[in-house]
Amino acid sequence: MHFLYVDESGDPGKHKHSSPHFILSGLVVSQEDWSIYLERLKTFRKSIYKKYGLNQRLEIHASELIRIGSLKEYQKITKSNRINILKDYATQIPIIFSNAKVINICLKIEDYPDRDIFALAWSRLLQRFDTYLKKEAKDKGVVIVDDTDSIKLQNLQRKLRIYNPTPSHFTEGSYNAPINNILEDPFSRNSNQSYFIQTVDVIAHLLYRKEFPKGSLKKFGLEYQFNKLEPILLKKASKSDDLGIVRA
Repeated sequence: MHFLYVDESGDPGKHKHSSPHFILSGLVVSQEDWSIYLERLKTFRKSIYKKYGLNQRLEIHASELIRIGSLKEYQKITKSNRINILKDYATQIPIIFSNAKVINICLKIEDYPDRDIFALAWSRLLQRFDTYLKKEAKDKGVVIVDDTDSIKLQNLQRKLRIYNPTPSHFTEGSYNAPINNILEDPFSRNSNQSYFIQTVDVIAHLLYRKEFPKGSLKKFGLEYQFNKLEPILLKKASKSDDLGIVRA
């Protein structure tokens, strides 16, 4: 069995306050490696506690490490050290998850004025996960998500099990390639109870910082941290991007 842990960055809605992007990052973990990765995550969190004083039970939420919102305990740590936590995490992810794979979807909302961004991004992610399960892992998998539109995602995945039009590489047009290696409906998992979901939150945010660098944060080098994940990126997910990021 393989697990796909997923978190997002951005807002798939289209309104005046929506973000310019919608990012989905998925961490593919084998059942055989799960316990090993959990122990490594625990060790990493202990090191973060010793180095920066971040409680091991406190959720790591990437955007709040940069700009504190509801997690007031972050105030005990300086901003530079909170960003250093993200940088340390970026360094450790390929080491902790040495046999895992990361799939990334990054869509600019303005490029799809007439499309449902949520459905488009999730379709791309589920397609890539299913293809990985069939061709590389030769296994079945399940999807585990943080807070999202669970009913809409459930209906989308059920639809793709029946009809998933896929462009043909050999002829014009497309063929139906049902997503049938992903079992059950997506499972919801509260991020503050899962180191794995917290990890994909960090991955999605690092991709956001790479794609949309903010001037005031450039002195911290945040836009370069995502590239540290290169050893475990599923580059086959997109032949048109050096890091395998799916952009269309």
